[in-house]
Amino acid sequence: MKTIKKALDPKNILNPGKMGFDDSVKDIFDPFSYKEFVETPDQIQSFGQAVDNEIFACINCGFCRAGCTVYARTGLESENARGRVIQAYYMMKGVLEPSKEVADKFYLCTTCLNCKSTCPAGVVVSEIVEGGRRKLVEAGFLPEIHKRLMENLKATGNPFGEPREKRTDVFPSTFNPPKGPVDTLLFSGCVASYQDVNIIPNIMTILDKAGVSYTALGKDENCCGYISYLVGTEEFKEVGKKNIEAFAKNQPKQIITACAGCFKTFKELYPKHLSFNTPVLHAIEYLDQLIQNGKLKFKNGNPNKVAYHDPCDLGRHLNIFEPPRDLIKKIPGVTLLEFKNNRLLAKCCGGGGGLKAFNNELSGEIAYHRMLEALEVGAETVVSACPACKSNLQIAAARLRKEKKGKIKVMDITELVAEALA
Repeated sequence: MKTIKKALDPKNILNPGKMGFDDSVKDIFDPFSYKEFVETPDQIQSFGQAVDNEIFACINCGFCRAGCTVYARTGLESENARGRVIQAYYMMKGVLEPSKEVADKFYLCTTCLNCKSTCPAGVVVSEIVEGGRRKLVEAGFLPEIHKRLMENLKATGNPFGEPREKRTDVFPSTFNPPKGPVDTLLFSGCVASYQDVNIIPNIMTILDKAGVSYTALGKDENCCGYISYLVGTEEFKEVGKKNIEAFAKNQPKQIITACAGCFKTFKELYPKHLSFNTPVLHAIEYLDQLIQNGKLKFKNGNPNKVAYHDPCDLGRHLNIFEPPRDLIKKIPGVTLLEFKNNRLLAKCCGGGGGLKAFNNELSGEIAYHRMLEALEVGAETVVSACPACKSNLQIAAARLRKEKKGKIKVMDITELVAEALA
């Protein structure tokens, strides 16, 4: 729809249902263009041109409700994509003032982009939500839990408030990085450094078996800053600059990471908001290269029915759907199953967008219903390519076992590969 609109209306003068104008040199940001929206220029509380365009593109049809995992659990119009767009529109118009009540709605979003998949206009609601959050932060309505995360980020370089020195606790004793410039730098990420002790040792073992010369930042690594960007604060740029400085000291030709959020941040946000152009690969892309080059060999494996969970940041945000599936199919003994909702329509794990910190109960309910889907398709193991997804789905899997509904193992794709190596 947006492609057609751009082709037919390159000057952006058509806006269905709104009052138009004769002078085609004006655009939607001219306060007199749409009498229904504004009366004077002062009434426009712009979110910035890109976000404003997304707000204007919404036709209020409500198709987005079908994809919203939060709305599926709460059933409240103000907590689905359309509801948030309408609130953003009225904030832009100056009718709705930023408040704690509005913040409660805007932070109840995983920014999963499922709404865009069902939107006939292709509205990127996550950008509207992020823009709304920035306005709420400016007005002093950042939720207390996110304030604490940002304080931790400033003090320790990670949102959990863990000591920098602990980042290397997950490194295997065999890790012996070369000195000087390297071809490959492994970026661990905060969840894999502090909350999941299996991912980094496994990926380092894989790299060692493949004979890869690589390094890692260790205690010099900072959070990628994605959580700061998501909640609408300026810490994103501060920690981003620190990471870029650390990268420059090692002069890597490429960076690899097993975290979908870090990957999206380096791939999209750093080039957009900071001076950064180092090539970045997600671990699944790099491991597939190693397999194709004959540097990794698999042993005969045990039968395992695996359902792949698409992380939102890797799938809908970056359109990486087939590489992880292709990688899983190469592992002997593994049968790849699909969730009923997969790829573009995959349901979120509930852990994204800062929701897990803001409303842990709701986040857990979303993850639980995703794991019920895994039961329906007969999966023995759920595999993802995001440490945050793995963490939230593991909690849901434990609930399934407690309720005696079924036993499902949850793994990161790097763990699945490491177990299968000869």
